Amino acid sequence: MDQSHRELLVSSPPPASGRKVAPTNQGQFPRTESHISASSAVIREVEACRQRYKRLHPKDCADDEKDYKTLVHSLQLERLSAIFKSKFGSDGKCATGPCGLKEEQAAVYFDVYGKNEITPPPRENIWYKLFKQTFFGIFNLLLWSCVVAEVALIVVFSGRNAQDEMAAVPPIRHKGHLGKLKEVADDAQGEQDADYVTPCILSAVIIMAALLQWYSELKAESQMEAMQKLQTASTVSAVRISSKGERKELELDPVNIVPGDIIFLAAGDRIPADVRILYCTDGMEVDNAALTGESIPEPRNTKTEAITCSPPEAHNLAFFGTTVLKGNATCIVHATGDATFLGKIASSIKSSRVKSTLEIQIEHFVHIIAVVAICVGILSLVANLLSPIKRSPPDILQNSAAALFAQVPEGLLPTVTISLMIASDQMAARNVIVRKIDAVETLGCVSVFCSDKTGTLTTGEMTVQDLVVPSVSAGTLSLDVSNRDKESGKFKASKHLDAIAACGILNNGADVRIEKDNTERWTGSPTEVAILRACAEVSAEAPKQVKTKPGNVKCFEIPFNSENKWMLTIHGTQGQGKFSAILKGAPERVLKYTTIQSDATSMAKIEQTLQDLMSQGRRVLCIARRDLSQSEVPAGSKFEGTTDTDCNFPMKDFEFVGLYGIEDPPKKGVDDAVVMAQRAGVKVVMVTGDHPDTARAIATRINILGSSWDEGANESEQLQGAAEFSVVTGKMLDTRIPRGDNFTDEEPEDNVKWWRKAVQHTRVFARVSPIHKQVIVQAYQKYGYGGIGDIVAMTGDGVNDAPALKQAEVGVAMGQRGTEVAKDAADIVLHDDNFPSVVKGIEQGRLSSENLQKSIMYTLCSKIPQVAPTFAELFGIPQALTVAQVLLIDIGTDIWTAIAYALQPAESKLMERVPRHPRYEKMVNCKVLLYSYGYIGQFQMLFCWIMFFWAAPGIWDLYVSGKSPNDYDNEDFVVDTMGMTVYYWTLVLGQIAAAISTTTKSQSVFGLGTTPYCFPNTTLNLMFVGEIVLGLGAIYCAPIQSAFNTGWIPMKSVLLPIIAFVGITLIDEIRKLLSRQCEEEKSIKSKSRPR
Repeated sequence: MDQSHRELLVSSPPPASGRKVAPTNQGQFPRTESHISASSAVIREVEACRQRYKRLHPKDCADDEKDYKTLVHSLQLERLSAIFKSKFGSDGKCATGPCGLKEEQAAVYFDVYGKNEITPPPRENIWYKLFKQTFFGIFNLLLWSCVVAEVALIVVFSGRNAQDEMAAVPPIRHKGHLGKLKEVADDAQGEQDADYVTPCILSAVIIMAALLQWYSELKAESQMEAMQKLQTASTVSAVRISSKGERKELELDPVNIVPGDIIFLAAGDRIPADVRILYCTDGMEVDNAALTGESIPEPRNTKTEAITCSPPEAHNLAFFGTTVLKGNATCIVHATGDATFLGKIASSIKSSRVKSTLEIQIEHFVHIIAVVAICVGILSLVANLLSPIKRSPPDILQNSAAALFAQVPEGLLPTVTISLMIASDQMAARNVIVRKIDAVETLGCVSVFCSDKTGTLTTGEMTVQDLVVPSVSAGTLSLDVSNRDKESGKFKASKHLDAIAACGILNNGADVRIEKDNTERWTGSPTEVAILRACAEVSAEAPKQVKTKPGNVKCFEIPFNSENKWMLTIHGTQGQGKFSAILKGAPERVLKYTTIQSDATSMAKIEQTLQDLMSQGRRVLCIARRDLSQSEVPAGSKFEGTTDTDCNFPMKDFEFVGLYGIEDPPKKGVDDAVVMAQRAGVKVVMVTGDHPDTARAIATRINILGSSWDEGANESEQLQGAAEFSVVTGKMLDTRIPRGDNFTDEEPEDNVKWWRKAVQHTRVFARVSPIHKQVIVQAYQKYGYGGIGDIVAMTGDGVNDAPALKQAEVGVAMGQRGTEVAKDAADIVLHDDNFPSVVKGIEQGRLSSENLQKSIMYTLCSKIPQVAPTFAELFGIPQALTVAQVLLIDIGTDIWTAIAYALQPAESKLMERVPRHPRYEKMVNCKVLLYSYGYIGQFQMLFCWIMFFWAAPGIWDLYVSGKSPNDYDNEDFVVDTMGMTVYYWTLVLGQIAAAISTTTKSQSVFGLGTTPYCFPNTTLNLMFVGEIVLGLGAIYCAPIQSAFNTGWIPMKSVLLPIIAFVGITLIDEIRKLLSRQCEEEKSIKSKSRPR
């Protein structure tokens, strides 16, 4: 059935009991109503509903309409009752008598329309996801290509190659030939065994990496599901009509609600569906922040709206996912699940996400490696063809293929996965759920962080920060301001605060009650709750005790409304005849009813205090009281009135009691987190729907504005013509919206210039709408970072934030305040809604990116000395490294050491560098290639050749003899084997030196001129030990010697290559020292340069 018909449910009347049965042929059963299937009845019911349903929508509304269009808010209650076939009470309260849907009818509706829940985005089958993560992705395809090629070479050439080598050996005439025969046989068998090991290990590495990523993302999904279960809404009070026609009150699970149900809502309840309000108490308020992003409560009433009023602006509608803040209501459900306003928005943003920065970086790296590997493979083929060593075609092809495969860093894939998993787990410990692990790396590249204010940078709860009370000395008014204690966060009780505390408790619509688990539950308007909490802190008695005292019983109330802008309560006992009135509201409205309004001096002092409080972003309310004399009390103590003009008691001569300074305060630690982000080169931008003055005050307090670490924001206050960009409002943005869905190169020149200044200098966007948020993200992505485009992270909690969360490279949703729509659109979810947690996540992301880059640098270092012996043969140099030994280095040691980089801690100044921009500075760039191929790799090759000729006994003599390898006798083979072993051992030590050097980019490992980094990675240290043990095993262990063509060498030859280790580490330590000195000089020059 069409989802568009979920808003209306109508049942056709049951067949009359006296209906005649049509005649039937003989031998057939009579056709009766009982034979009509339930499905047929449902079809008839729905068809009858469709005609009436069209009357509830505009004429241009299609059956599959994606936008939210309804006329429910413009219909009279009688019409709604007839359409929904739901019975209402005469006064709308539905408090007595049969009301709501018939139970049978509700059951049918539930079968037809299903559960009241928004259809989640389609989830990928977990086994298909594992298959895709194992066999897809450009780097996986490259590795699997290597595996397939190696297996093909084994199958096609391995057996034939061994036979050809044995056949090429001349008949045995003396012991030398016998040795050569044994050498050739061992060599052939060893290479064959080694070749089988390589594809097996490489396949295991690929599968292991895929399994780890699969497990990590499944764990994140399970955490999301667990969080959703914790946030499941409580039952909803509803009423239906039983089969006997009697009233039946129910407590329904929200998923079982159907359109036409009558439900009852109270303060604190989450609205379970889209509803039309039939009855509500005066001053009812709802929190629509989940839909609109506005933190200001919105009033609700029962007045029928004009047909021209849009549904989101109708005051007689309340929407699924929002919350009742104040008052009670009786409502009729008119839309459930996907047909709700929330559901319509959710369905409109279900789209695939673009490639992450990590995927782009890996793709770029694979392209580089593919080019390098192919070039090396071709050059190796040419070198083998021109080599004085005569090899068979299968040997030449295998050697060339091995040289090609050796250029591929097999350890990168598991290193990527493990490092991101570690970062994800560490973030999970801080209540940050990473839904897609490559978002961690993207987070490390973020250059702009757009954050909502309410609930992210601030607590999301209104709090009284200041209590202002008057004191009179020698006829002169003075004002005492009491603030919360910085350590405890509470007011200190004081006698002079008793009056403002008592008045704040009595003139208050909020309430507090103790739950079964002894926790306090505060209900009511956020402002009222804030005042009640503050007054309870300074009052000597609990709020309940104060309210129940005989003289404090409330007997009349005029609720707050937008016209009066004040709230009045009268307290007293009729028998005693003593009454007092308390007035609370906007200062400019309340003060005019007080005795102090005629005192210009006192009013000036109050006005100055008001200005001081409002400049700090406070919302200020004034409170006053007066006693009513016997003559001022109306007859029978029946107080009446709704405004100051129609009250039957005097509205003048109130005594000024004090002021409440209220705000949504910044969260603890946010100011330090903002500075931490700014020091790391990340712009923190506040994007809020609040008033510009409030936004500016909060932004200043949490260092978004006025921070010494944010040069762009400071320049906006210094550069000529840039002052207008300090705080940008939604009104200013209205004329700067792009023509299409996004910014293009055809934008007007003045728009482009304006946005370039805005993305450089603006740190606060205030009074913005949902569309503005998405445009702001697009502007940073188009014009930020000097025109390259910023990498943007965006936080949000409401449905209105979902498009911006999708637009940003990293969408961060709030776990507690956030809607499911926002969470589905996000990459990362903050379980505790804590901004400092995501700033720590930036550090984790940077660390992951750094470690990946270091792992690549380390892996690529050995590629030059590995391929050099192939080309050295052209100059008559004896063979220095075999294919099997290359594989022993790559698969036996390098791959595991590369993976260990995932556990590497951060350098000391990681969060003092500007973020790496993936489009400006690739993870594998010319600096990385120069470091690995042109710097460390060259030194490794140099030391390997030095040790090959110096530390290996007899190699130099063998070289100068000019013998062809085809003419070697057994002794020559032994000498060449020792030379290869020395070359291999030197390269192992050189790779350990490279690993130590690449653990830091600028910080000294051993403390040369700075604080030492040392060796904090235990796993990497164990890999060093493993490399040494395996290297010594290749020298002295017979089975390894046989498999990888190594041999025994004297102790001198083992110790001399340590020079290579010391030399490489010392050279790189000197480089880091010079690099730090250059950076310090640049820093001094930049600070001394006038701005």
